[in-house]
Amino acid sequence: MSTVPNPVSQDHIYINAFNMIPGIGAQKLFFLSNHFDSFETAWHAPAEELAAAGLSTKLISATLLYRSHIDPITSWEKMTRSDTKLLVFSESHFPKKLREIPQPPFCLYVRGNINALSTPSVAIVGSRKISEYGIRATTLLTGEIARSGITVLSGLALGTDALAHRTTLENNGTTIAIVAGGVDDASLAPRSHLSLAHKILDHSGTIISEYPIGTKPSRGTFPARNRLMAGLADATLITEAAKDSGTLITAAYAHTYNKKTFALPGSIFSPQAAGSNELIRNGIATPLFTSAEILTLFHEENTFLSISEKERTFSHPDHKTVYNMIASHDGISINHIIKKTNFDTTTVSTTLTMLEIDGIIKNIGNQTFIAL
Repeated sequence: MSTVPNPVSQDHIYINAFNMIPGIGAQKLFFLSNHFDSFETAWHAPAEELAAAGLSTKLISATLLYRSHIDPITSWEKMTRSDTKLLVFSESHFPKKLREIPQPPFCLYVRGNINALSTPSVAIVGSRKISEYGIRATTLLTGEIARSGITVLSGLALGTDALAHRTTLENNGTTIAIVAGGVDDASLAPRSHLSLAHKILDHSGTIISEYPIGTKPSRGTFPARNRLMAGLADATLITEAAKDSGTLITAAYAHTYNKKTFALPGSIFSPQAAGSNELIRNGIATPLFTSAEILTLFHEENTFLSISEKERTFSHPDHKTVYNMIASHDGISINHIIKKTNFDTTTVSTTLTMLEIDGIIKNIGNQTFIAL
């Protein structure tokens, strides 16, 4: 057996090893943690001790079989070579929002920016077979949310997910991909999104999963992934969803977790909108018409902008530029702001909305603004 090359937590090494055993998920890892002094002790424990910890006879047999084939340290070294970190529930930097959900993950595999996991965020999910309406709406809403400084979560899947990630990157925002398999390159799916995954990482984004590296996504892993999506997000936006869409699982989890859930109303003739319209009809989701309806939540919960008495701080450089432009005039029109900043109309409109929500500027009529 290999020896530990660095002063890495022994528990982390053996947590990863246990997590590689089929059937050992978050619940069983919590059982083992509560029963044994360490996961290294648990790894070498006899069958009767594993039974005392709460493992079934079938799972004990699987554990005894797999641990004879798994070298924990070699597996750990393979994980670290893929630039993956392991976050454990008991650690201070484990995302607080995921600690608070029912059936929380015991551990997370993370590539990229760990700090992004603690930022205000919106999950944007929808149909894989996205309609033209869905494309336009997702692009508009995601762009406005990303420019506001809110992190965008999605699942790296075809259609809406990929569009949400790409649009966030195009607007210099931060995005997190929550995947249903391993976070390593060989496991990421679909394969056509590998370059997108790398762009997310290159732009201070994050890829996370509760599955060990080498895990291929399967039908059974997606609902668990959707639970993480709903748990980590402060709010969820469903842009399109068919009646049998997995997106509805994310919405159901968000509703269960008492997270604000929005859905974009769609045509009664569109199969892609049948599920999202039903969410609205059943009161699970609030109909959404502008991004301001989501962004206001972050203002109300004091998670968006922090303004001290001495100095204003802004979550995005565009906000500071536009605010300073308004503050240097007794009144300035939106057209003059666009002209002087060289920002596009959408960027300026979104920024003005957010500054108004925060109460630091005012529209005095005819799209003319003053600083307060």
